[in-house]
Amino acid sequence: MPPSSSTDALRPASTAGSRPVNDANRLGLDFKRESACFGYDGPITDIHTHISSPAAARLYFQAADDYGVGHAWTMTGLDNARRNTAELEPALRDRLHYIAVPDYAKRDDPDTFTTQWHKDLVSFYEEMGSRIMKLWAAPRARDFAGDALLLDSPNRLEGIRIAYETGYRVFMTHVGDPDTWFQTAYADAGRYGTKPDQFKPLEKLLDRYGDVTWIGAHMGGNPEDLDWLHAFLERHPNYVVDTSATKWQVRELSRHPKRFVQFVEAHPGRVLFGTDIVANDDNLTPPEAGGPETGGGYDLYASRFWALRTVIETDYAGPSPIVDPDLHQVDPSVDPKSTAGLRGASMPADLLPMLYHGAASRVTGHA
Repeated sequence: MPPSSSTDALRPASTAGSRPVNDANRLGLDFKRESACFGYDGPITDIHTHISSPAAARLYFQAADDYGVGHAWTMTGLDNARRNTAELEPALRDRLHYIAVPDYAKRDDPDTFTTQWHKDLVSFYEEMGSRIMKLWAAPRARDFAGDALLLDSPNRLEGIRIAYETGYRVFMTHVGDPDTWFQTAYADAGRYGTKPDQFKPLEKLLDRYGDVTWIGAHMGGNPEDLDWLHAFLERHPNYVVDTSATKWQVRELSRHPKRFVQFVEAHPGRVLFGTDIVANDDNLTPPEAGGPETGGGYDLYASRFWALRTVIETDYAGPSPIVDPDLHQVDPSVDPKSTAGLRGASMPADLLPMLYHGAASRVTGHA
């Protein structure tokens, strides 16, 4: 039964088994009811999403409303951003803010990551009001565009110059990927480099553009080693991180929840809440309504809010509801539908306003 009043908070996962199972909800949770289990009721900003259509934005904000998320910063191609702006109702359009990125859907066009990207940077700034630009430089970027997306390639350095001269003063980067990927997909270090190699060009740029705030996506690409990340932030006061890439973050932060608390305490205003939710027309329909077996619809988006808030706010100890493919990739004997274990960090209440909203407000200038 639902709680009898707003003060009768649910415990995380107390609705297990009440809904159909899919890859975003292996526990059968009623995510809408589960949203009542969290004590924090202040503003929340999602600094890291990928919302590419009006229909997906509407569904994203249904889940966002249940989990207290007011505004979202999103990455999608310029054509999609223009469509969202033209078709979304003003109440939702005003909650969606754009981070300038290339149009990865057009990656077969050789200009997409070079000359067109340089033009799009200006268009995002002037048309969409973008003030953050994203530099995706994951190791697998080599498979997308050769050297063009390397953080220190001539093409990327030219894009950074254009962004800076246009007026951008917040750059987001993705340079590291999970340790599990370096054990599997990136095992060829001759092609992809080692994990430490990914951060060398970033350090040079952090020093070169010292008046820019750099957001390290996905806990700076290294939630596995918060001691290393702490030292990195100590060396670079213009560097902050976000909690995006939910499956990865909840798996690794759950391995050392107390250290996660210590990290946030040591770096007030430098950890931003983000989910990395990918919201598009392909994942709107839930499986029980004929959608893909891998899940979709409301559960796909709400599961990310639930998992991150559970790790941050609660003392829950149990399975994640989200299938984690990395577990099977590292050990093929593990069931492909396995989920990681979650252990809540029980973040002290006085840290939550800054983590959930204050840090993003400082970085973006948006109240």
